[in-house]
Amino acid sequence: MSNLIISFLAICSLFLFSCNEINNLFNSNEDPNQLGGSGNIPIAAVGNTFSISPSIGNKLIDLNENIKITKNENGVVTMDVECDVPNIPELKTYIDRIPSSMISNGRIKTQLKFKITNEGLQDYFNKDGKPHTIVKYNAKVGDEYKLTKSDGKTITRKVVARSDVDDFPYGFFDIKTITTEQDSRIAGIKKFVFRTNHKFGLVHVEIHMDDGSVVKSYVYTGNY
Repeated sequence: MSNLIISFLAICSLFLFSCNEINNLFNSNEDPNQLGGSGNIPIAAVGNTFSISPSIGNKLIDLNENIKITKNENGVVTMDVECDVPNIPELKTYIDRIPSSMISNGRIKTQLKFKITNEGLQDYFNKDGKPHTIVKYNAKVGDEYKLTKSDGKTITRKVVARSDVDDFPYGFFDIKTITTEQDSRIAGIKKFVFRTNHKFGLVHVEIHMDDGSVVKSYVYTGNY
């Protein structure tokens, strides 16, 4: 009789646990654009610098860039960015869209805002200046980070790959990466692809054009 009671209790416990897990799946209130964690990490430190190595096809692009973090408020960083205006016919359509207020003496000068923590990475590039998650480092393939703008349009970022081995070349290292894809709302651009790493942050960006060409760049951090 006691074995029967124990078995019954075990089955009830399993059933309740399963129901709880199912309930969590369908009733999760987690905001994909809420990012926690500490911003007190090397890549988010004031004074940290970044370099990039953009290319289109086999053509390398020298932007003579100067990228530096000038402020960190609990992981929300301000980044000063300065680079040459690239004279590249393939990108002329997009270069012409750069506001004249951002260009001085042939150089682009602007500020970018990110949230960088030990749990993930966000940018504020949308028209409303809202935080939009690029990655959470605990992400699973299939996770989505959606942001609906004030004009009613939604930007979707989706985790499409996650490596658990060091298989992506990055400078002198091979590292694990999470790959996130974003749909495009810009004419002529098909999608954006971001690769990130929990230690180095954003490490690689690709812009896939409608004509099949790809603009890509590594992103290297001074601190890590």
